[in-house]
Amino acid sequence: MRIVNLEGLYLVPALRSLGHDVIAVGQTESSDVRLDHPVSAAALWRALADRGFAPDLVLWCDLCRPPAVLDLERLPAVTAGYSIDQYCNPWHVPLSAGFDIFLVAQKDYLPLFADPRLAGRRVEWRPLFCDPDADRDPGGERDIPVSFVGTPDPPLNPGRKPFLAGFRRLAPLVSLTGDYRPVFGRSRIVLNQSAVNELNFRIFQGMSCGAALLTEACGNGLDELFTPGEDLYAYARGDCADAARTALAALGDGSWAAVAASGRDKVRERHSTYARARRIVELAEAVLAEGPERWRLRNAAVVREETARAFAMLAADTLLPLPDELRAHYAAHSARLLRD
Repeated sequence: MRIVNLEGLYLVPALRSLGHDVIAVGQTESSDVRLDHPVSAAALWRALADRGFAPDLVLWCDLCRPPAVLDLERLPAVTAGYSIDQYCNPWHVPLSAGFDIFLVAQKDYLPLFADPRLAGRRVEWRPLFCDPDADRDPGGERDIPVSFVGTPDPPLNPGRKPFLAGFRRLAPLVSLTGDYRPVFGRSRIVLNQSAVNELNFRIFQGMSCGAALLTEACGNGLDELFTPGEDLYAYARGDCADAARTALAALGDGSWAAVAASGRDKVRERHSTYARARRIVELAEAVLAEGPERWRLRNAAVVREETARAFAMLAADTLLPLPDELRAHYAAHSARLLRD
């Protein structure tokens, strides 16, 4: 399949390894086509035509930033979107109307995408994942009892710093920033803490690196993916004493090793970049088999209305650190959609 991948590049290596022809378009230096400013879908299509590339699928992968390509809802190819951080990007909900396929990483937020006017779309829960080619169990000595790797005091997660401090008073903890893989590869237990009970990347990365995961008992389908006590350990949200007790017990009786092995095998089999890439391609093939008269194109009016709402939300959100020029650009694009 010929695929254009927009924005996040996290599935590109897996898609290519599975034999697909992929062009990566985004704002990073590693993109095949670099975007320095937002462009229209027509401009994107011209750039692809100049390369002699006619995609079967255009895949937008969320990077927690405003979209760099406008008018995706008008593209003739099958379109798919993968929303990672919908809990802090409410504009993902109306933007999803412009896609034939839309994946939502956090299960608790799935009902927000259940607009009856958009019932013809394919929308499904697909949680985050590990990269099995990079998130590996090195098989060596695990000389770090418990580790945490991440931002110790993120602005949108004020509970993290006191939680880590409280845990450290009760149990051993190595807390670092930077590359998590060398640390997780030496850890018996990886401690995870989230902002809003989301299933974040550290869940899948820590397990894939061969450590026993200790994470919050939260919603978003965690218990449907893994069995607490068998694949991972769970603690009550914000309860550093509960987390420390669980860690000390697992370290004391050695049960962490079996939990780590079970979690590692399950996450690498079911929740990897390869598993997500295969599912997206499977869904795209089903849409292609339906022919050119797809729901998105038959219902252009409601799609335009919802897409206009997404860009109006982006333009009006004063908490987003957008330059005035880009904010005005999004507002003008929203108005154009409503006029057409």
